[in-house]
Amino acid sequence: MTLACTGLAQDRSDDTYKLQPEDVLQIQVFGQQQLTAQVPIGRDGYISAPFVGSVQAQGRTIDELTDALTHLYETKMRLRDPIVSVVFVSYRPLHASIGGAVVKPGQYVFRPGDTILTLLNNGGGVVPDVADMRRAYLRHKGTVEIIPLDLYAMMTLGDMSQNYTLQDGDEITVPEARNNKILITGTLQHPGQYPYHEPMTLADAIALAGGEVRGRTRFSHTIIIRQKPGLPGKYTKILANFVRFVRNGDQSQNVILQPGDFIFVPETDTPNLEEINAIFNAAYIINLITGGTFVRP
Repeated sequence: MTLACTGLAQDRSDDTYKLQPEDVLQIQVFGQQQLTAQVPIGRDGYISAPFVGSVQAQGRTIDELTDALTHLYETKMRLRDPIVSVVFVSYRPLHASIGGAVVKPGQYVFRPGDTILTLLNNGGGVVPDVADMRRAYLRHKGTVEIIPLDLYAMMTLGDMSQNYTLQDGDEITVPEARNNKILITGTLQHPGQYPYHEPMTLADAIALAGGEVRGRTRFSHTIIIRQKPGLPGKYTKILANFVRFVRNGDQSQNVILQPGDFIFVPETDTPNLEEINAIFNAAYIINLITGGTFVRP
């Protein structure tokens, strides 16, 4: 007869945990004080159980080990219906590492049941305006498989579908964004290059650039130049009538930006050649950011 495991074992998020070397267990048999002992699981995966010798523990659950000990005490010591209890004293240290664009990269000890976000918090979180939160990834120990992680969806949108439970030896990498800036130029108070943050709209970019130059800025002919997905060096042009957004609340004109976008706000309704050259000169700066070859949209 077995006694259900209680105590520390209930701290685990999964009752199917397989015992590992360095876990420490306590064995008790009801009414048999001489059989009580604390036993570590050795590197060979075995414990030394009182009066029955070496017993394989590694790879078994607590319930499976309890059943094995019960059988041994029945057959080797001739105990009748022994009530065997096996509980955790301590778990072996579990380690996972996090690297890349985080505040405190390194290896951390975690508890059974801890998750991706636990490790991210241990690492101090991502480095603002540097981390590419949508392209983080996880690799389990001993594998080459890369598991994508969308940290932005977790931390900003509350999507916990990828907040996986950690495994011993897990490695999380948060890459730096290669193209995490926008460029806004033209007739604005403070044109220039600014960090991209998600989500970011045309209104956000214009605010960063200080807004209009009164009497000169023509928001109705705003131009956004964006690299085409999967086509390095090729760009598309998006026209935005920002006046419609300001006056009429037309959200379709408040374009949602992407990293690497170039925004040009002209001074007149029909930009002159100098202004057009400014667009393509700015596109050259995009080349420096993306490594692409600019072609006319």
